[in-house]
Amino acid sequence: MAQPRSAWSLSWPLVLGLLLFICLANGSGLPLLADPDSHWHIAVGNWMLAHGTVPTVDPFSFTFAGQPWIAKEWLSQLLMAMAFKLGGWGGVTVLAATALAASFALMLRLLLRDLRPLPAGLFALAAIAMTLPHFLARPHVLAFPFMLIWMAGLVRAVEERRAPAPLLLVGMLLWANLHGGFTLGLLLGGAFAIEALLGARNADERKTLFLGWAKFGAAAFLVACITPYGPEPILVTLRIFGMGDALAFISEWKSPDFQKQPLAELVLLIALYAALSRGLKLPLLRLLIVLGLLHLYLSYARNAELLAMLAPLAIAPLLARQWPGLRPDPAAGLGASLADQAAALAKPAGLAAVAVGIAACATIALGLVRYGGIVPPLSTMPSTAMAYVKQAGIGGRVLNHYNFGGYLIHAGVPTFIDGRGELFGRDFIRRYADTIGLRGSESLEQLLERNRIDWTFMPPDQPANRLLARLPGWRQAYADEAAVIFVRER
Repeated sequence: MAQPRSAWSLSWPLVLGLLLFICLANGSGLPLLADPDSHWHIAVGNWMLAHGTVPTVDPFSFTFAGQPWIAKEWLSQLLMAMAFKLGGWGGVTVLAATALAASFALMLRLLLRDLRPLPAGLFALAAIAMTLPHFLARPHVLAFPFMLIWMAGLVRAVEERRAPAPLLLVGMLLWANLHGGFTLGLLLGGAFAIEALLGARNADERKTLFLGWAKFGAAAFLVACITPYGPEPILVTLRIFGMGDALAFISEWKSPDFQKQPLAELVLLIALYAALSRGLKLPLLRLLIVLGLLHLYLSYARNAELLAMLAPLAIAPLLARQWPGLRPDPAAGLGASLADQAAALAKPAGLAAVAVGIAACATIALGLVRYGGIVPPLSTMPSTAMAYVKQAGIGGRVLNHYNFGGYLIHAGVPTFIDGRGELFGRDFIRRYADTIGLRGSESLEQLLERNRIDWTFMPPDQPANRLLARLPGWRQAYADEAAVIFVRER
């Protein structure tokens, strides 16, 4: 007879979550605050709190002021704004660190249903290594838990030859209001539905599965439309992917650079070696899903988490069937004592251990908010330069660098451009990138005159600064390691 599990028992997911939270909730705020878009997401949340509604037109730029625009990630932005109001940048750091810690703990817990602790842990660690460059205080990390729950629910339904549980729709509802990536979730639902039908054993089972998956798919689409904007977030996501080569100007929309991300390359090479050397076999639809996730990552570096977090969930039950030694069996392939310890840690943690872990994280969070003094790096928040702008009374229209747009929005300065690519569109972004790079059909002088620019706000390494230093009617008013400001002479 099995002994009752102690309330103080630890588990691998709890340990992983605690360690990840401690590493991310640090006094520097990095890497979580290293992205300029965090600023405008908080500003959008502040706008909603102030106005009691969601925006439907652009209130932040002067180039597209009043043009149709939606805050498709409104719920995440509200949460980020409230975290900022309660704890400043420390509060935002804690929110993002909590979401990431919970996500990877959940991922490990889901993998442990099919795999022993060692392979499950390796998958989780590989996912952390690949996703690390996208560990940022932005809406996507708040959606991670629901993305994982959705994927795991679809896989479990296919494996058990049934339609997904209706409760899974709650995850889609939250995902759709937290981040635009939910559109991929709908596509995955369709792909797994096809796999379920192809795997049916007879016509009666295929008919039952068809009806069940069809009802679930229709319900999932309807639930995904329960947002302040109805189905509009789906259309916005499609417009973003339709921006084509203009996306290459935005670093996270470029293909991954393995010279800067050697860990990601190593993970892919190890996975490829393991699959080829061990003769991994996947059903056609499951293989296409994994290849589709790989394609998304190789096309856009920002999709690393989709491949790293979702692909292991898709293949875990197949691995367990193909290699029974990977199943969560304490006696499979380990010495008895080590196997027993691993199996014990693979079980859910005791309530007392979870409570102590949460209390420890809460203590760290309170200390971080109260004493951490966390601020984003100068590369995304050139606060000294902005202090000069206010002190010198510089006003009017600014030609800002793309990466400074979020900070300007948060500072209450109307932007020329910022991180809301779906608002500005392909042609505007491409023309802007060509002009400040001193290439293309429109000269910098023409852009400055056509838009009646009064001052510029750029990082020091921008080619536009070198030309501005020679342009008549312009003078350099300020420069430091983060920003250079030129103003028009009156």
